Amino acid sequence: MATRTNGTVSKATDGGDLLALADDVVRQTQAIAQYLQETKHAQPTFAPDCVGRPETLEYAKLHSDLKRSLEDLQYLVEGPKRHFRALCCQGYELAAIQVALDFGFFTIVPAEGQISLEELAEKAGMDLDRTRRIVRLLATEFIFREPTPGYVAHNPSSYLLHTDEEVRATLHYTVDEMLQAASATAENVRAAPHEYDSAVTPFTTRHGLPIFNYYEKDPKRSIRFAKAMAGWAKLNLNINALKEAFPWGKLKGTVVDVGGGSGKVSITLAQHFPDLNFVVQDSADMHAAGQSLLTDDIRGRVSFMQHSFFEPQPIGDAAAFILRACALNWCDRDVVRMFRALVPGLERSKPTTPLLINDLVVPVQGTLTRDFERGLRQIDLIMLVGFGGKLRTAAEFGALLKEADERYEIRNFRPEGLMGLLEVYLRR
Repeated sequence: MATRTNGTVSKATDGGDLLALADDVVRQTQAIAQYLQETKHAQPTFAPDCVGRPETLEYAKLHSDLKRSLEDLQYLVEGPKRHFRALCCQGYELAAIQVALDFGFFTIVPAEGQISLEELAEKAGMDLDRTRRIVRLLATEFIFREPTPGYVAHNPSSYLLHTDEEVRATLHYTVDEMLQAASATAENVRAAPHEYDSAVTPFTTRHGLPIFNYYEKDPKRSIRFAKAMAGWAKLNLNINALKEAFPWGKLKGTVVDVGGGSGKVSITLAQHFPDLNFVVQDSADMHAAGQSLLTDDIRGRVSFMQHSFFEPQPIGDAAAFILRACALNWCDRDVVRMFRALVPGLERSKPTTPLLINDLVVPVQGTLTRDFERGLRQIDLIMLVGFGGKLRTAAEFGALLKEADERYEIRNFRPEGLMGLLEVYLRR
């Protein structure tokens, strides 16, 4: 049986044992079907509204094992030439997605039924020829389908983009400003081959401004970026590491969500822990998006405050401080500034007040499956391209905390899939 750890293949697989890999695929598919049955999840189909999958570590592991075997089998069958051919053409598929997003294809195609390509083109405001070509390329990548010639309908992928504005925003900002920035990576490295920070990034090379300054000058894209970050959390950042790995029920008072964006995390926690209040600190643009997310049951317990996490923390007597998915956006010296700015708030709170750093934490090299490894490495490059940031190990977080203030102590670390939770205290 073929195995793989961190991208290396066993001798059996390396020797081209197609049938052994096929056996793996069957066995692993059966394991997924059994898991879905035991956990009372519906079996996946191609029905447009068949969007959800279990968001558990168990399912992620089963999925990763099957994907590994499928990719190994596909690579052995297609060989390096076809592999590179497919890789080289991915940019054109992303270009097709950008056109579909820019011209509203995903919202124009009705949730149920179908629409003619002529009507889609007319409503989108573009010509039939290019509309048809874009849709038919995307259909080969499980985005849209053509149930009868000349008509387009949703499949699960396009249906998700029809119904979920935040995920749609994530994809849109990715294939728009971020894809343009990624294309400038080599140019950026040539210009500054030995250093980088939040001002020296491929994003700056392509767009002329660091990412946050860029959004300050473009309110429309800034709102989309706020929605995209909420969508990104749905696609990548499982909240379980924060919600379940810490005893929130033992806290009383106010939790400060530093750099909390639109407040999606605080809103979720407020719904589960009714005895806690939350203050979400970020820019005014992020808060504008967050206000629309509030429901009546939590409206009085979640408030918004304009504050930069590089400025001294103004709130004291907090039950906890949350710093979720913030450090990865910044280079080391900026993260030290971020940690140092939190010290005044912690000093004015009880010694038992934790700083909860919920971030992507890189495990020891060679301990991940290829699928998880790829996911982390992709995000690491996203951080480099857009923000001048990076992913870090728990030890690297510890070193930056000590550089910010020698009194910082990591007392617990709970890994949870790609996300991890560092429970940090300020020693008195």
